[in-house]
Amino acid sequence: MPHPLRRIARSAGLSTIVLMTGAVWAQDDGAPSASEMHASQSNESAGEPTTDTEQAFSWSVSGGDIYQFETDINGGGRYSVNRTFLGAGVEFKYSPALTLDFDIGMEWDNYDFTGKGPFSKPAAGDPWGSVFDLTLSAVSRWRLDDEWRMILGGFIRWSGENDADFSRAFTGGGVFGGAYVFSDDLSLGATALVTTQIEDGLLWIPSPIVDWKINRQLFISNMRGPVTYPASLGLEIIYYLNEDMNISLGGRYEYRRFRLNDDGPAAIRDGVGGERTFPVWLRFEWRPMEQIRLHVLAGVNFGQRLELENSQGSTLSRRDTDPSPFIGCFLGFRF
Repeated sequence: MPHPLRRIARSAGLSTIVLMTGAVWAQDDGAPSASEMHASQSNESAGEPTTDTEQAFSWSVSGGDIYQFETDINGGGRYSVNRTFLGAGVEFKYSPALTLDFDIGMEWDNYDFTGKGPFSKPAAGDPWGSVFDLTLSAVSRWRLDDEWRMILGGFIRWSGENDADFSRAFTGGGVFGGAYVFSDDLSLGATALVTTQIEDGLLWIPSPIVDWKINRQLFISNMRGPVTYPASLGLEIIYYLNEDMNISLGGRYEYRRFRLNDDGPAAIRDGVGGERTFPVWLRFEWRPMEQIRLHVLAGVNFGQRLELENSQGSTLSRRDTDPSPFIGCFLGFRF
């Protein structure tokens, strides 16, 4: 059973406002080993700071790519997007009761709009092109006793189109929450993320913590997927074929909001773009080595909506889109 707050810690600050672009690959939250299947985990206890540097520090790097196929925008026009993710981080185990995570996460979204319609009309062309997201986070995790865990952290984020005004694309916030370990097979809890938004008010996002081992092969969890594409705001049903391979069916909520550049008509200069979606996917994971995790996935985005606002946050255009299929691949290393 993984630490019930480890995955939340690794994805909370590295977000596209939805806890999505965590940078560190949590290797200990994966396949049930023989010892996990047949024996209880050893208990940790609070104590003095860790003195073994090799055991105290762990480093991780991960990345991936998702291609979202072209889909129709209601009223006219079409769009597709390719998303590239990259992250890195360090975990410092100060003591058996306290762990600190420091992470950096990046996401490049390359949008391709074609055709004309009501959504792109205010832009007199493409509403936006390539968008870059960079997030730095620091998160602490406490083990209060054998059952209770807590998390507290903060992040700063820059999200904007190429050549967007640097000073007007920053947001920041924090995450806090807790979980209760009922047994080696069940951990439940909740976290909340609060963040500023570009030309909008504070946003609160609650997120459940679920890690339930139904039997030695079947899990329901939002703590075991790729850190650069976590299920923190969703859930997965995971079936382990063996210790090195598993398949899962999952879904989550996504919302992106970013500053536009000063190109195009005056109405959209330094404006705000937004995208909401509910992806559902089928994922396969393979661990060729203890330090390496490879994921491939395919799915469909439902409930998609595109938003275009002016520089003050007033809505210029908002349109739903048809469902869009996507495929992706992620690779992570831990050392």
